Amino acid sequence: MNFSDIVQGESGFLVELRCNNVFHEQLFEKIKNYLNEKETEWKEAGAIPISDAVTLFNLIDQLAGGSRFWSEETELRVEDALAELQEIFCSFEKI
Repeated sequence: MNFSDIVQGESGFLVELRCNNVFHEQLFEKIKNYLNEKETEWKEAGAIPISDAVTLFNLIDQLAGGSRFWSEETELRVEDALAELQEIFCSFEKI
């Protein structure tokens, strides 16, 4: 399963979140693991491949957009997830 499939594929994280109002913890862990694994490669290259960047933009956009259908628990988990992603992204610029 590639990164785009994990995030926005038919059984991906965003489909679970947006269509089923479920924050799928295992898929979010896969997302974080992928980002952590790619950190060094992306730093050395000085860029994120376009396909991964587009997927990241979609992920951030969908998480930040919220949903009136989410439970309070899901909404809080999404806020925490955004903070976790921000922490990972900040590590990308550290040398």
